[in-house]
Amino acid sequence: MDEAVSQGRLVAGVSYDIPGMGYRDPQTGRIDGFEADLARALGEKLLGDANRIVFARVTDDQRIELIQQGTVDMVLSQLTITPDRARQVDFSIPYWVTREGLLVCKGSGIKDLDDLKNKRIVVTAGSISLRRMRATFPEKDLTITPLGIDNLRAVETGKADAASNDLINLSMMIREAVHPDRYEIIDIGDRFDPKPFGVAVKKGRQSLLDELNPAIESLKTSGEIDRLMQQNLAKIGNAIV
Repeated sequence: MDEAVSQGRLVAGVSYDIPGMGYRDPQTGRIDGFEADLARALGEKLLGDANRIVFARVTDDQRIELIQQGTVDMVLSQLTITPDRARQVDFSIPYWVTREGLLVCKGSGIKDLDDLKNKRIVVTAGSISLRRMRATFPEKDLTITPLGIDNLRAVETGKADAASNDLINLSMMIREAVHPDRYEIIDIGDRFDPKPFGVAVKKGRQSLLDELNPAIESLKTSGEIDRLMQQNLAKIGNAIV
């Protein structure tokens, strides 16, 4: 058994600034969102009590570092499983698989990846989307922001023509827009590999993975993971995930 599990406490790194995925309510201090709820469900499975999960804030550009330092036991923060990341941390089986997308204003004329030529694209620092846009477009066309929610504001204020992210995060961004009906999501997943999200742990913590993987599989098979996602997407309407 993993040492942290045997001690009855796991520190889960989640986003604090992505409503619907991982978000700290400024009024109550509670951590909400799909990945926070999933961490609690895993806490119930592994520790017998969802309240034994302790949350810590992570951002896209330091998720892996915090795992390597041992600051957190696991990270659930839209961390796409890739070969280079798998050399730095160990991953669970995927708990969700999504696709690449674009958030644009309705009537922008942007309908596909090719329509972004010479456009201004806003992308989150440390994300797979940033890697993909850098490989596709000149650096001068990219604006890099630290937080996903800033991508919406960039499009909202006309500082960018499109935001690139996965379909889940884009749906969550629209949920937070003042006028969500002004935006649309373009699915460009046919141009890139799927984006499987996994729980990341420090290299060598196989005993923790050996407990996480069956727990995730059980939550998937029972439909609980789907339920948690739909619960957190409920206010979005016609979201693409």
